[in-house]
Amino acid sequence: MELTVRMTESAMVARTAAAGSMVLLKNVRNTLPFQAGEAGPIAIAVFGVGQIRTALTAGIEPWRAVNILDGLLASDQVTPDGLLSHKYRSALVNGMAPGAELSPEELDVGAAAGRAEAAVVVVTRPHDGYDYHLRPQEFRLIEAVARAFPKTVLVLNTPGYMDIAEASPLVSAIVYMGIAGQEGGSALADLLTGKAVFSGKLADTWPVSPDQFDKAGLQTDLYTGYRYYDSFGKDVLYPFGYGLSYGKPLMTAYSVGLDGGIVSVEATIENAGKTWPVREVLQVYFSAPDDQVSRPVYLLDSFAKTGVLQPGESETLRLAFPVSELARYDPLSATWRLDAGYYDIRIGTHCRNTTIAGSLYVPKPIVTVEARSCIERPDESVRSRKGAKPFSYPGEAEERAASRKHAIRVSARQVPAKQVRYSKKFPGCRGGKPGIRLSDVYEGRYDMRQLVASMDEHDLRALVCNFGSSQAKVPGAWGASADLWDRYGIPQLTICKGCDGIRLTRDLRNEDGDVVGHQYATAFPVPSLLACSFDRELIHSVGSAVGREMREFGVDMWLSPSATVHRDPRSDCYHGAFSEDPVVSGLCAAWLIQGCQQHAMAALRHVESAVEVTVTERTLREFELQGFEVAVTLGRPKALLAPSIAVCGEALSLDNRILSDVLYDEWEYDGMAFAAGELFSRFPSRPMLEQAALRTLRTILDAPAFRKTVR
Repeated sequence: MELTVRMTESAMVARTAAAGSMVLLKNVRNTLPFQAGEAGPIAIAVFGVGQIRTALTAGIEPWRAVNILDGLLASDQVTPDGLLSHKYRSALVNGMAPGAELSPEELDVGAAAGRAEAAVVVVTRPHDGYDYHLRPQEFRLIEAVARAFPKTVLVLNTPGYMDIAEASPLVSAIVYMGIAGQEGGSALADLLTGKAVFSGKLADTWPVSPDQFDKAGLQTDLYTGYRYYDSFGKDVLYPFGYGLSYGKPLMTAYSVGLDGGIVSVEATIENAGKTWPVREVLQVYFSAPDDQVSRPVYLLDSFAKTGVLQPGESETLRLAFPVSELARYDPLSATWRLDAGYYDIRIGTHCRNTTIAGSLYVPKPIVTVEARSCIERPDESVRSRKGAKPFSYPGEAEERAASRKHAIRVSARQVPAKQVRYSKKFPGCRGGKPGIRLSDVYEGRYDMRQLVASMDEHDLRALVCNFGSSQAKVPGAWGASADLWDRYGIPQLTICKGCDGIRLTRDLRNEDGDVVGHQYATAFPVPSLLACSFDRELIHSVGSAVGREMREFGVDMWLSPSATVHRDPRSDCYHGAFSEDPVVSGLCAAWLIQGCQQHAMAALRHVESAVEVTVTERTLREFELQGFEVAVTLGRPKALLAPSIAVCGEALSLDNRILSDVLYDEWEYDGMAFAAGELFSRFPSRPMLEQAALRTLRTILDAPAFRKTVR
């Protein structure tokens, strides 16, 4: 196989992204990194079928896939035990069943300990419907290896959370590898040997027991993830935003200010270590008054990641956001408002390692946005925190008291209210005549409305309602838009799925079954791992690499990413979404979109895990839609795939208030919307079709497929 420049560059992006996203959860007794000594590379024993059957992709067939064993074999710092790897290869060749594991007796763990200085135990789960419990044979293996090796690294090659509370004390290091893409084995080897340093942070809370997912999910409201565990004082194994490094990052100074309605946060991060470089993530949370309504004890507002800090180096990070982002939605008045009281600004490196850096004081309620309701109010309400004891830390009360003594006063003049202007009923298009083509609109001879007015209703429905349902010309693509070239000069758009890259048919065959060509796409880390990078530039680079491959293969639109939030890792779509926090989900989606749309187009989507959802409007707006709002307003995707779900009994369609009012009027979205099923909940009128057609055609004007026709 001959490597192209694009294939090599994309592989480098995938490797860097995987290394920048994996999370070091534990590291004691100087277990990591593995470093070669005077005698040469360190001998290590690698256990677990996952070292060879490494879960690396979510359905994409990449042009290569580097498993964990091959990644370690390529390192000059370690030498994996050959006898052990031979036993695993032999077992797999002889038809070892999926999910099975060799026993400590078959592997002769004691003898392996005599040949190696350290051990790595790999636990693997596929991306779809994974079981987050350790199997009995896996726990037995971890227990036996940890007993024989003082230095044992547990590698979790899984989509997310694993129930390791019982296994965690046994091992000396734990690495969350995730589903890391085609270069995952190489990236893991880079981190284990110190060629790269850990900088990933958990984008989800890991509870002590998986039973806590059921308790957190008793009600679909504002309390999920850290918002639940920290608000109700539940013990966790690893908190949201947690992750270790080889260096020693310290926050040495910080400040909070307010200028014209913009909150500014500044903090200096220093690498106080003596050997290893570090990268740290500064996370900004806020606590709001909860005497009026039930609220989580604190919420993430923003974050930023330092560059690489060598020992002794420091960097000052500056974050700014409108004070209106601290507002909550009042369903009774259909307004966003800042309640009267104190807003404490917390900064730190994870949700349970923060400091109250300053406070804002709102003397009287301030309305920030005047909107209108988008759903009927259901009976369910947000759970109350009354009587619950939230997570706290020594000295928090003193910090709060000192901060509020010098609280910054917020006045209504600094936060002028915005009144949403909702669109009037679309009157329809006029002035059409036969023979108008899309190129005429592009070149300014006719207006887009004239083209739409000239289309018959059958073609309008094909363009709008059947978008994506036509056969794609690119093998393996998800679908295409209607081919209306002959009548209107409207080309087909090719649409491709894949949360970790573009999913295409890798090997192209003729009628006789002979391979006649290839479509070598790259598999990148899945979103549930990529979010752990907390890194705008890294995620942007992945999106850009995907967009570049789309252009090469003739794909116009990528049906990804999603801004859906995680509620339960048992969801089949868990790996395809970023985080339990809507801010992280929205920002990651926006950065991926921005990168992709340098070369092609992206369609923001909802990862469907339910047929119907019943929520209060407050929960819908403050939690379920928040990530999508961030992704839409910051990422500006060219398209949005309407999910095939019902919210409070009403289908989410173009004639639904959530899409018509919130998406287009409140968020001022200017792209198109389409659906895998029905785009309208009732038979659409001609003006409704024409309005949707205008948005669709504006998108097609920007598509590579159309640009090729007007060169």
